[in-house]
Amino acid sequence: MNSGFRGRVALVLGVWLAMGMGVFGQPISIINPGFEANVITPGTFQVFTPLGWSMYDPGSIINQNTNAVGVIRPLPGTEYFPGGTPEGVNAALVFLAGNQLAEAGLQQTLTASLLNNRRYTLTVQVGNIASGTSLPGSPDGGGVFYNLNGFPGYRIDLLAGGTLLASDNNTLGALIPEGEFRLSTLVYESPESSPLAGLPLSIRLVNLHIPGTLQAPNIEVDFDDVRLTMTAVPEPGAIGLMSMVILGLAGWRCYRVRLRSDNCSRDVHEPVGQV
Repeated sequence: MNSGFRGRVALVLGVWLAMGMGVFGQPISIINPGFEANVITPGTFQVFTPLGWSMYDPGSIINQNTNAVGVIRPLPGTEYFPGGTPEGVNAALVFLAGNQLAEAGLQQTLTASLLNNRRYTLTVQVGNIASGTSLPGSPDGGGVFYNLNGFPGYRIDLLAGGTLLASDNNTLGALIPEGEFRLSTLVYESPESSPLAGLPLSIRLVNLHIPGTLQAPNIEVDFDDVRLTMTAVPEPGAIGLMSMVILGLAGWRCYRVRLRSDNCSRDVHEPVGQV
């Protein structure tokens, strides 16, 4: 088998497998995925619902004071997140310092709907904010120290029509150092015939508000760089069919080479020149 033929076979097989294995993921549109749409003063935090998102508040605990959602813009090299944010300059914050032990966060319903035979991959940067003192321009006027030691736990949900498809329930909670972010990834594969097909997808970012101690109040979770991609999942017989095609091409090539060979079997009656 010459190099040109091997190259063609490898190209066909590579493209097929890449499509089947999800190398070429199609991004799904998310409004304000990095929380950059709301411009705030460097080094401050602001309390509001980020553009494109809505509050997730099943316990009705968010009062935008002791329990709040908003946006933070940490200054690299200083408190909160010394390394800055993973994407852009902002991150979302979910601050739950009240006594009500209920989860809360942010959510967004997307324009995309669930399709059959698809692999959905959702990635989110999750931050464990360090303690720090607020700067002027923050809602508290600045100069207020916040003990943000510990981590209250997080959850990231992918839903269709309000039904949970997949979730990362705090798998990184014990692994995120103070003042840093870590990447959460969850994957969901829709079946060939899902009863939820056609329903809108949604994303939920949750502070679990796991109770802490005086030394570790476990108050805030931050989120950044939310991304969702979709790839087609090939039916089981499709890869086998493609493999048969590749093997057939290779076998035909070998047959032609044998017919052209000087050592070709004398049982071959066709003249080589007719091949």
